[in-house]
Amino acid sequence: MQQQSSLAQGLSLLTAATRREATGRSAFTVSRLAEHTGIERSRVSRLTQELVQLRMLEKNEELVFRPGPRHFEVAAARHTPWLRAARSELRSLVARFPVDARISASLGDRALLLRFESPASGTAASLRPGMVTPIWCTGAGRALLWDSSPDALEQLLGNAQFVGVGGPRAAYSIAELAARIERDRTGGHVDAFEEFEHESSDLAVPLRGEADAIVASLSCVSQSLLEAETPALVTEMKAAAARITALVTSPV
Repeated sequence: MQQQSSLAQGLSLLTAATRREATGRSAFTVSRLAEHTGIERSRVSRLTQELVQLRMLEKNEELVFRPGPRHFEVAAARHTPWLRAARSELRSLVARFPVDARISASLGDRALLLRFESPASGTAASLRPGMVTPIWCTGAGRALLWDSSPDALEQLLGNAQFVGVGGPRAAYSIAELAARIERDRTGGHVDAFEEFEHESSDLAVPLRGEADAIVASLSCVSQSLLEAETPALVTEMKAAAARITALVTSPV
């Protein structure tokens, strides 16, 4: 699920399987999912394989799909006290700047969206909690990699396909990614402009928990943010990250 269209389709499949499970009726096969969602069968087959690998779906011996353990973990995580309380911080950022404000966590080589707030204009209609994006070419993902050494990056992303993924300024190698992470640390925040989507500003900072470990990231994504607004936004994001970190380490 490397492109936004694939992400939206993957979420449609996950939603369909989850809603079907809630009805208590027979679960969907690949063919029934394709029929129900209107997505081509071969594409459904590929996307469901990825969702199974991510543990968002499970496929049993009858070849039908049900919500997987990671789906329920995401649902549970969204109700943790600090993440619920952080909603006000996201809303504050959205009220002041033309951005989508997001909190994400790591899921292997992906960044997993836990919570988001968007402007009233609804610019992020395709966003859903549980959405995954590549960890190396998004602001949210790179903030999650903030503490990673080159060796750790190699272990995590040694088999990743960098070419053809992300936007026009995406990193194309682990060495390039490591250099950008070092630049992020020096600057005090992630700036991943056009690394996932064309003409998209993507700023992020890590969120830390016990023992100063990174537990999530705070990112702001926009296609209408003015360059002159960036310094003020980064300042507000760092302040919000400090307050959210306090919530993580001292749950409300």
